Amino acid sequence: MRKVGTTIRLSTWNRYRAALSETLGPRGFAENKSDRELSLPNGSLFNFLGADDPEKLKSIEGVTDYHLEETNELKESDFDVLDAGLSANVDPLPSIWMTFNPVPIIQGFQHWLQTRFLQIEHTLGKVAIRGEVAVLRTFFLHNPFCPEKIRDLFFRYRETNPDLWKMWGLGLFTALKGAILTDWDVRPSVPPGIPFMGYGLDFGYASDEAAVVAVWKKGDDMWLQQRVYGTGLTDPQLSKEMELAGMRKGFDDIVADSAEPKAIATLKNLGWTIRGSEKGQDYKRSAARYLQAHHIHILEDSPDLQKEAATWCWKLAPDGETALPIVADGNDHLIDSTIYRVYRPGSLLTPEQIAGVRTSRAPAITGGRRVVTPLGGNGNGR
Repeated sequence: MRKVGTTIRLSTWNRYRAALSETLGPRGFAENKSDRELSLPNGSLFNFLGADDPEKLKSIEGVTDYHLEETNELKESDFDVLDAGLSANVDPLPSIWMTFNPVPIIQGFQHWLQTRFLQIEHTLGKVAIRGEVAVLRTFFLHNPFCPEKIRDLFFRYRETNPDLWKMWGLGLFTALKGAILTDWDVRPSVPPGIPFMGYGLDFGYASDEAAVVAVWKKGDDMWLQQRVYGTGLTDPQLSKEMELAGMRKGFDDIVADSAEPKAIATLKNLGWTIRGSEKGQDYKRSAARYLQAHHIHILEDSPDLQKEAATWCWKLAPDGETALPIVADGNDHLIDSTIYRVYRPGSLLTPEQIAGVRTSRAPAITGGRRVVTPLGGNGNGR
């Protein structure tokens, strides 16, 4: 289960299918794609659901175990509904398995996972048990699937940003120094009448996510929604995911990373209206300052974008305290997509200034937001 149901198909669904296929063989289990069910010969049944339908959660019966992926996305009330309904008479007793990455600490506020479960004293790589609760904190070196590029990045954090090292490297909830974006919040939707600017696209493939962001802007307020986010996508596969996310060939305007001219040409040949971004010298720092001048509203169905906004930081000086005017390396693909869409060196973009914009309203997401995650995850602390 994940918070947003539309993230299931290309994340936990694929992970479980791959794990069962590797263990039992491709014919060792049955699958019902329309109902998102996997069944085993011994009668076990896996249902894949989103916690964004509270009435459906209340009606679930006979569940023996829950796996809550990215539990930090859920509200404590979501957990309470599931916990209260977990009453199957089985041996061993019903269990709730929660897997998640740490999030930045907000001054004066603790995430409910911290207050409810992580007060249990525990050390890295060892199971700690108190009553009915067991806590296991792992980090990227425990994950054999973690790409070498990600390992190198985390090790660099020890010198360039100790706070990110503690959070992404060691899996600790951490108060981050040098956060770039401090004026942002989470909203359920975009208000009526806000002009739609178009889409930003950052290419990726192996260990880097391809990311697409939809942008609405009025004055100094900006609304953002992730539409595609995932690794392992070829250009044709990315094109398909963009269509499933409700984007329209030959109509919607896309600004992409200009460092990938071949990929841009491929998507253009596939029928997309797409062009490269204008970066300019030292564009990342200038773009960061540009975004700081805006009130940013991230839609609640965009958890990966929320994580990036919360962890996008300036590089720290050797004292580990002073923020330098240099954007730290990190996981900022959705932020990059936003920059490509809204920022142009030396100018303040408005919808009218963007060539190719043909609508003032974003299309509906007919296929849901797409999130693609390979088996093994991203290698962060769990």
